[in-house]
Amino acid sequence: MSHNNRDLDKISRTENHKDRKNRGVDKRARSLRFFSIGSVVLIAAIIIVVNLFFESAFGEKLTWDLSSTKVNSISDVSKGILSNMDKDVEIVGLFELTQAVKTTYSSTSPTLSDFIPLLSDYAANSNGHITVRYVDPVKYPSIMTELDPNSTINPAAGSFVVKCGDKVRVINPIDCYTYDPYYYQNGSYVPTSNNIEYNFTGAISSVTSDVVTKAYFTTNHKEDAHVQLNTLLTNSEMETADISTIGLTAIPADCSLLIIDDPLEDISTTDIPLLTDYLDNGGKLIVIAGFADAGLTFPNLNEVLHTMNLSLSDSRISENNMAYRLEATTGYMSYADIPAGTLVAEAYPKSIVLADARAVTVFDSPKSYVSTEPLITSSSAAVLEANGDPAQTGPSGIQNIAMYSVNSGGMAPSKAVVIGTTYLTSDDYIAQYSLNNQNVVFFSSLALNLAGNTNTVQVDVRQIPNYTLTSAPAADMQGVWSVILIAVIPMTFIVIGIVVFRKRRNM
Repeated sequence: MSHNNRDLDKISRTENHKDRKNRGVDKRARSLRFFSIGSVVLIAAIIIVVNLFFESAFGEKLTWDLSSTKVNSISDVSKGILSNMDKDVEIVGLFELTQAVKTTYSSTSPTLSDFIPLLSDYAANSNGHITVRYVDPVKYPSIMTELDPNSTINPAAGSFVVKCGDKVRVINPIDCYTYDPYYYQNGSYVPTSNNIEYNFTGAISSVTSDVVTKAYFTTNHKEDAHVQLNTLLTNSEMETADISTIGLTAIPADCSLLIIDDPLEDISTTDIPLLTDYLDNGGKLIVIAGFADAGLTFPNLNEVLHTMNLSLSDSRISENNMAYRLEATTGYMSYADIPAGTLVAEAYPKSIVLADARAVTVFDSPKSYVSTEPLITSSSAAVLEANGDPAQTGPSGIQNIAMYSVNSGGMAPSKAVVIGTTYLTSDDYIAQYSLNNQNVVFFSSLALNLAGNTNTVQVDVRQIPNYTLTSAPAADMQGVWSVILIAVIPMTFIVIGIVVFRKRRNM
């Protein structure tokens, strides 16, 4: 065989060897590809089957709330209340369940899906006493008649109804959140916390309670709105109602507590004997009047308060202790103290926040059967500004912002609390700082004490985590991070991809 033929034969054998090697590699690659695809499909099928089995067999028993603030499960306080229930409660969401998971948050349309897991937890921990269902009132309008046969509560679509027998409470989702009004996003307030459990546990306690105490809010003196106070008191097993004193001959006999909430005009002369008679018969009264207007005075209301040896002054409190001030330039926003007394066992310094406070004073008519004591006080450096005029200040000293009085000289002992700031009760304040705010909790304790009630609902408000960046990087660092994110990281992945591709191509 010639030299050339031997070379050609050698080349042919080499090519055949390479072909066999390449076919072997291709075959292994195809086998590995089919094996990988088959493994993924098999594992996915196993996961689906196991998931369906555990869901049907164990349901919510294998559900955990991994949220940082446990917003999807009820607290031990609520579980304790549910464990003592002996009545059946139905919770009806007036919307389609599929609708709930599609809602996005805004200040006028909270995320309904936030409520679903929590209500399921109520049912799971109620020993069968709580049932939850969702009904679309548009598709099934008869649900409105079923829940509200006398058209007394008029629940709206998208709200919740908590019902036990004939007692019914309506919970609007928008009232289950507090907001930061200083930060807008897309035209809506930013939620800072949710009160969902607070509202539902309070509603359940209210509709199952056998004790009925009722608070009336007067309405005909341009009083402040009290939506949040309604929630606060009804969740403490109190009923609330509005009442006009025009033409009224007597305060209703079922009134456990009468509240005059931040009136913008004085009561009428005909109101004086009406309220005085109420107190003479053992009535309980709360008056809230901040210093909103220097021209707003209350001579007629003071006629009533004088029977309790109290008086609303015409002076605004200015805090001069810089440790108490919330603003450096004025003392109209400040901290205040809660002193120890009859209603408070121990003192709490700087525990109340207030603004534009009106001084509450002792009326100069001492009687042995009337006792008064301060409930909220300023520091010893505060002064009174007559008619809110900074040029007319009195001597510095501890000023009373709220006071408590008991009069034992009537048919039955009467009680009154007079508060010179709206920062314990206003809707704006509570909506911003929540129902668990120290101001609001303190007012709740005062109201419940006067009404002879006790608050069994001590559910904490759940804070919503804020993931907003509080500060941006410096300009030079922003440039560095831009290069890293836009160029370096993508190029790194491209280089890695090219290297891996070339290695696999030469296998």
